[in-house]
Amino acid sequence: MPVEKHPTAPRPATEAEESPRAPRPGRACLVSVVTLTHDRPDALLRCVRSVAAQDGVRTEHVIVGDACPRLDDEGFVAALRDVRADLVIHNQRRAPGFETSYLSSRLGRMRNVGIALSRGAFVAQLDDDNAYRPGHLRTLVRALEDSPDAGVAHSWRRLVTDAGEEFVPAGEDPWWPVVEGRAARSESYRRLVRLGVFVPGSPVVRDVFKVDGELVARLDTNELLVRREIHDKVPFREEFSRARQKMQWTEDFTFAIDLARAGIDVVCTRRATVDYTMGGCSTNGEELRNTV
Repeated sequence: MPVEKHPTAPRPATEAEESPRAPRPGRACLVSVVTLTHDRPDALLRCVRSVAAQDGVRTEHVIVGDACPRLDDEGFVAALRDVRADLVIHNQRRAPGFETSYLSSRLGRMRNVGIALSRGAFVAQLDDDNAYRPGHLRTLVRALEDSPDAGVAHSWRRLVTDAGEEFVPAGEDPWWPVVEGRAARSESYRRLVRLGVFVPGSPVVRDVFKVDGELVARLDTNELLVRREIHDKVPFREEFSRARQKMQWTEDFTFAIDLARAGIDVVCTRRATVDYTMGGCSTNGEELRNTV
């Protein structure tokens, strides 16, 4: 099935669309996966296993800890390397110029650290509490191969709870700032239903970059595969104005806006190949408690 560029309102995926195609033999590209983590060892192990299980592409996995105590534990690091011996592990320490009180600024800096440590021609992100479904990276690589003018590909995501059960948004946009009230969250949900991002009763978020040429900028970092040269041009934002902080702009929303401003084409696999856990934070929540 051909990949669609900037589709109109997404339609629900068919069963065939949610079943990734078989891998092409002899694929040689290297995909780098960057994972941010603080102190969720069980979730991180599941995350690492899901990357190690990807087929049809060569991968490297870069783990960036936010002063993560578990990454100083030799026993835990050995358990990670039992899953994958060649992990690249970097525990980011507190340093002048790296401190920030705004969550998205810190996330952007850590993502850029991980990208700088990686080697792949393609770069993906997977936070420690999320997991890839089989074929996730393969279908993203295929999307970019089928659309050579595109710089970024993304999937859709399936929402789950900490217990692994499906999470269905109930009439409110769970990512709309709580401070703006339930009425605003409900209005955002209704808008996203009209755009096809939410389908009532479904745990699948059908994220979209543009609809009929209009920027929607609904991209989550866990869904993305980015050509390395695009990250050279469009890094994750590390600084946010006071106005954007007040509006709670995130690093992935800002990244999508920057992609649009740079004229980068984005394609979608139209497959829900990420299990996205609701809640949590992959950085040091003690430091950032007031901004989460």
